[in-house]
Amino acid sequence: MYRYEWDPETGGYNLSTKVTGLDKETRPVFPEELDFLGLARDFGWTYPHCDAPLLWAEGRRYVYRGKVVAEAQGGGLYAMPTMKNVERGLTLDPVDLRAMYAKNESLLNGLIQKTLRDIYSVYESYRDKVDIMYAAFSGGKDSALMLDLVQRAIPHDAFSVIFGDTTMELSDTYENVRKAEKFWPDLDWHRAQADLNATESWKLFGPPSRTIRWCCGVHKSAPSVLKIKEILAKKRARCVEDIKNFKALAFIGVRAEESETRSTYGMIADGNKHAVQINCNPILEWATAELFLYTFAYGLPFNRAYKRGLNRIGCKLCPMSSNWSDCFQNHCYADEISPFITMIRDGISKNFQTEQAWEEYMNCGGWKKRAGGNILVIGENKVTHTKSPEIEHLIIRNSNYPWATWLPAVGTLVEVEPDVYSLQRKNISLLLAVKTAGDATVISFYPPVKTKESIRFLYLFKNAIYKAAYCVNCGECMADCYFGALQITKDRIQIHNCAHCESCLDKQKGCLAAKSLMATGENNMEITNIDRYKTFGFREEWVELYLSNPETFWTNSRMGTRMFDAFKRWAPEAGLIDEGKNPSPFLDKFAALGANSPVLWAFFYTNMAYHSPIVRWYVTHVEFGEQYANDSLFLMLGDALGERTKSNALLSLKNTLLASPIGQTLGQGICEMKGKQVVSLTRTVWADPEPVVILYALYLFAEKSDRLFSFTLRELLSDSEERIALSPRILFGLESDVLKPILQGLANDYGDFIRVDFNKGIMDNIFLDSEKSSGDVVALM
Repeated sequence: MYRYEWDPETGGYNLSTKVTGLDKETRPVFPEELDFLGLARDFGWTYPHCDAPLLWAEGRRYVYRGKVVAEAQGGGLYAMPTMKNVERGLTLDPVDLRAMYAKNESLLNGLIQKTLRDIYSVYESYRDKVDIMYAAFSGGKDSALMLDLVQRAIPHDAFSVIFGDTTMELSDTYENVRKAEKFWPDLDWHRAQADLNATESWKLFGPPSRTIRWCCGVHKSAPSVLKIKEILAKKRARCVEDIKNFKALAFIGVRAEESETRSTYGMIADGNKHAVQINCNPILEWATAELFLYTFAYGLPFNRAYKRGLNRIGCKLCPMSSNWSDCFQNHCYADEISPFITMIRDGISKNFQTEQAWEEYMNCGGWKKRAGGNILVIGENKVTHTKSPEIEHLIIRNSNYPWATWLPAVGTLVEVEPDVYSLQRKNISLLLAVKTAGDATVISFYPPVKTKESIRFLYLFKNAIYKAAYCVNCGECMADCYFGALQITKDRIQIHNCAHCESCLDKQKGCLAAKSLMATGENNMEITNIDRYKTFGFREEWVELYLSNPETFWTNSRMGTRMFDAFKRWAPEAGLIDEGKNPSPFLDKFAALGANSPVLWAFFYTNMAYHSPIVRWYVTHVEFGEQYANDSLFLMLGDALGERTKSNALLSLKNTLLASPIGQTLGQGICEMKGKQVVSLTRTVWADPEPVVILYALYLFAEKSDRLFSFTLRELLSDSEERIALSPRILFGLESDVLKPILQGLANDYGDFIRVDFNKGIMDNIFLDSEKSSGDVVALM
């Protein structure tokens, strides 16, 4: 909330309301960290071994009484940081914490009182609207601050405290929890722990990664929700299974300063992780400068791991941790980290020729980057999805549960005849033919006509099949079940009186284990670099700027750095420039057409369909005449991609359709708007197709078909997702009855480029000149 200025007198800092003050995240540095970094041994520093901090760190810069005296660089799981720009022979005195607090007491008290009022206001607003209030305690500095403020603001019997024990906590964290229980002895303390311990879950799921954070659901949020049920059951003298439709308010110790994502949070968030829970973030506005002032002034329990040098307290070997954290953990807690390192090494199929290669892989966080089960020893595709033009098949092998186990969460399943089932959800039904032989089951069905509802239906249906194949009874989805219809034990799954709220199915592959263990991409195919455009679309105004003066374009003041980055992606894909930023040889032709020319943009769009991942996907997956809502497009992108990747890619696509003639003029994306937001897209047929663009598309088709310069109209129009070459039908919605007169006209006007033989519909042959190219066609525009 406040900025700060260094105070040489106390060795600390003073909070400030001046705009010139510092607003960096700072932390205290103790003798233990300096010992670890070898500053006494290697650089002659002298300092007392005391409980007070000696100096401060801003990132990796060490600041003593306002002066930067050392910097740390590098470091990793096996690599020590390198110390740079170190002032030698430095003598350090401890920070005078008492004097530091005295100078800041007035400003800090203002923040404290505001926070206490906010907490009490939330308590008053929600005390009659929720079944339980609790404070989530992690053993770190943020949750300690939050808990102390909450216990000061509201009655102690009004809330419980839940420590989420992931069984992956550092020993110093467990010690700090014990100190906290003694520090606040009259609070209602509880520990939430999953039935699986960490070593068991790592063997079932594989190591977590940055994109596959199954550990948070299994070991944090789900056990906390289940613990709430236990607390409520005890208070109400009822069975845990009877606790349904409850609502909890959780006080969470997150701060906006910690990350860009958290900076977007509000004081209250309803159901952002679980439908049963409202989150209150009372210290959201607090910066570390204020946090540490409060912590030292009020003597809050302080995790020793901070003194060792960690700036974040979390699980052992967390995939979201920094190289700095990995370094300190492995060197300071080697015995605790070692079992997890061993599981990583034994659990991946990657071979390392030398120990150095292994250490380099771990130092750069290679294990954190997996997006599926491809490199896991236990990775397995239990479900294979195949389809022909009319029928789809799901082939299930080595399933953990019978194929129909999770289908009651989708809709009503009825066996209409032996091995034939009807799955009904709302007004959509799906007929399933099921054959089982040995450990394999094949489910065959005719997909319904694509609508918003049917896309959602198939998404949930397939996720239910994935869940049956991979479910390991982790209990995460039971915590999501607001209506209490789902009961999961170590060896059983029961679904009773399901309300079809979809919460247990509405995640990638429907299941944390499936997402972690399956090879990335449906049918093992991935869309790569689909969000390469910084969320920007390809804009007509950019093209106008470029065409007006290509030489000064790169220094124009109307575009920012991120816009230039996006242009450098879109423009080569459209054929305006090459990868080296050199202009197209047809630049004069483009300039003559003008930046708003439908012909020019049809040419761009044709190129983008071959070279832009998101446009290629759009052309091959989105049908003409159907309205696609945002969530339908999101689901259609599949589960191989992260949510942010899909969101950014779709935003770039929608912005392109809005900011260029491609959308409205060519009809390739009619946007339904709600305010400034696109809520749905509809592809329509290009109403006034330019023949020369169609000729260009035909030559590209030939070049992408291994230079097949003669083909029939039927062969041309036989599009599929797998075929690289794209027809005018899949590009612009032009059917044979529209194409035939266009092709005949082209043959009349450009006989040296194209000949056709339309023999009364018996054999419709198209002949292109193999000595010419798509570039030659551009010259005709």
